[in-house]
Amino acid sequence: MTPFVIGVDGGGSKTEAVILDVVGLELGRWRDGSSNLHIVGKQGVREALAASMQGAASAAGVDLSQAAAVVWALAGAGRPDDARILRALQAELLPETPGRVVPDAVAALVGGVGARFGVVAISGTGMMVYGEDGRGASARAGGWGHLLDGGSGYAIALDALRAIARADDGYDLPTRLTSRILSALQLPSPQHLISWLYAPERKPDQIAALAPWVLDEAEAGDLMAVEAVLQAADALAAGVDAVARQLALKDAFPLALSGGLLTGNAFYRAVVIQSIRTRVPAARPMPPRADAATGAALLALEMLKQPLPTDKGLEQSDGEEIWASEQRNVLTLDLDTRTTLELVGLMHLEDKRAVAAVRPVLPHIAAAIDAIAPRMKQGGRLIYVGAGTSGRLGVLDASECPPTFNSAPGQVVGVIAGGCRALTEAVEEAEDDPDSGAQAMRDLAIGPLDSVVGIAASGRTPYVMGALTEARGRGALTIALICNLPAPMSNLADYVLAPLVGPEVIAGSTRLKAGTVQKLVLNMLSTGVMVRLGKTYGNLMVDVQQLNAKLQVRARRIVAQACHISEEEAQRVLARCDGDVKVAIVSHTLGIDPDAARQRLQQAGGVVRSALQNP
Repeated sequence: MTPFVIGVDGGGSKTEAVILDVVGLELGRWRDGSSNLHIVGKQGVREALAASMQGAASAAGVDLSQAAAVVWALAGAGRPDDARILRALQAELLPETPGRVVPDAVAALVGGVGARFGVVAISGTGMMVYGEDGRGASARAGGWGHLLDGGSGYAIALDALRAIARADDGYDLPTRLTSRILSALQLPSPQHLISWLYAPERKPDQIAALAPWVLDEAEAGDLMAVEAVLQAADALAAGVDAVARQLALKDAFPLALSGGLLTGNAFYRAVVIQSIRTRVPAARPMPPRADAATGAALLALEMLKQPLPTDKGLEQSDGEEIWASEQRNVLTLDLDTRTTLELVGLMHLEDKRAVAAVRPVLPHIAAAIDAIAPRMKQGGRLIYVGAGTSGRLGVLDASECPPTFNSAPGQVVGVIAGGCRALTEAVEEAEDDPDSGAQAMRDLAIGPLDSVVGIAASGRTPYVMGALTEARGRGALTIALICNLPAPMSNLADYVLAPLVGPEVIAGSTRLKAGTVQKLVLNMLSTGVMVRLGKTYGNLMVDVQQLNAKLQVRARRIVAQACHISEEEAQRVLARCDGDVKVAIVSHTLGIDPDAARQRLQQAGGVVRSALQNP
C-alpha cells in the first residue's frame, strides 16, 4: 500500500478530510458536517470526524487504520480544555496512528501560503487571523467566537439585522436588506425576526448564512449593507495589523485570504484587500494555494520529516507603486452613476472610517504632545508646515490658538507653500520646491526648542520634506503628520503620526478623508499642548481673550462655573481683577486679593490648578 497521511479541517459549518501520499499528491477527500465542539458536542464532533476521514479513505481506496500520520486542524483546538478532548478522540478513532491536533488557523496558513511564514486571514462563519514568523513564533487575533469576533459572516449578518431593526424603528436610513432577508427567510415583517433569531434551535452558522445576501446588497449600493461589510473588512484588517505587529513583520509578507466569504465572494475580497493594504502596507494578499484540509495533511507530512519552507522570499517593494490615497476606491468606481443619497452616504461611511483611523495613532499623538509641551514651556514654538489643503489646515489651526488659548503671537505658526496667496488659490507648483521649505525654516530661525510638524497626506511632498530636513538639522523636534506608509517623511521625523485612511472617494482628492483626519490630529496636538501649558482649568478656557461681546459673556460664565457662583457675582469678581479670568478664579476661590492671586499664578507658571493647590 502506498504510504499516506490524513489532514482534517473542521469548524462551525463543515469538516473536510483529505488523503495525501508522501509526495503530496491528493488521493481522496470527503466533507461532513460541523465539528465545532461547542456547537455539536463531543459526540457530534466524533461522528463528523469519523465520517469525513472514512469517506476520504474510501475515495482514496486506502485503509484508514494504515495512515502514517494524521493532523486534525479544528476550531477550538487552541483552547487547552478543548484540545484535551480532541486529542482523546483522535487516540480513540486512530489508536495506532501518530497524530496531532492543531488550531484550524495553523492549517489554513500552511495550506494558504505553503510555508511556516506569513499570515492567514479567515472569514467564514467565524473569523481568525493567524501568523508565523518563520522562526518559531506565532500570533493570532480573533477566534473569540461568534459573539465577540468581527469580520465574520455571523458579524456581517448580525449588523444587517440590526440595520433592519433600526430602519423599522424609524431612526436610521431605509434599507433593501429588509425585503431581501425577510423574503429569504419567508417572514412577513421585521418583527418576525425576533422569533426567528432567538429560537432555541437557531445556530450561529444559520445566522452567518445570511451574509452572502448582505454582500449582494452592498455590491448593489445599499448603504446599510455597505456599512456592515466595511465594519467586517476593517475588523479583518485590524486583526492582520495586530498579528503583523506581534510578529514584527515589517518587510513584505504573504497574506492568504481564506474562508468561505473571502474565497467565494469577489466583492468582499476586494473590499477586504483594500482595507488591509491601507492599514498593513507590508501585507501581500494572495488567494490560498490550497485549503486548510490540505494544509493539515502537509503538517502530517511534516511529522514524517518533510519540513515545510519557513520563508517564501517575497520581493520587496521598489517604492514606485501608487500609494493608498492615490488608488481608486473599490466602493466608488461607479460614483457618477449613484443616486445623490448614495453618493453622500458613501462619503459619510468613508468619513466614519477616517475618524476610526485616528484611534491606532492616539499613543503616538500623546507622545508628541508630551514632547512638544516642555519645549514650549521654555519658550519654544509650534510650527506647522504644509502645502495645499495640508498647509491651509495648519494655518487654520495656528490662527485659532490665540483667540482660544490667548497664546502669544508667534507661539503657534502656520507655514504654507506659496505663501499667503496659497490660502485662497491653488499654487500647486510651490509644493515641489524643497529649497523653499528649507528657506522658510531659516527665515523663522528654527532652533532646538521649536517643534515642527510637517503635514502631507502623501508623506512625500518636497516642500515639506525640505522644511523637516532643515528643522532637523537645526535640532528642532520634528513630527510627520501623514496618511500613507511607507513614506519618505517618516524618515525625517522624531514622531510619525500616520492615520491611514486609504483610497479617497474620489481618487487622489486628499482634501476629503485625509484632510478630515489631519484636522482632527491638529486639533488634538494644539489642544493637548495648550492643556499641558495650563491654558485650561478642567475643560474651561481660562485664557480666553475677551475681544467681543460673546467672549466677554463666556469669560463671565467661566468664572461663575469655576467658582460656583452666579454670573452677576462673577462679573464683579472679574471687574476687581481687571478682567483676568485666571486671577478672578484664584482670588475668589482662595479668598485673597488680586495681587496675591497674580503672585500665586506666577509662581505656578500660570496654571490655575497648581496655584489653587500649592501653599
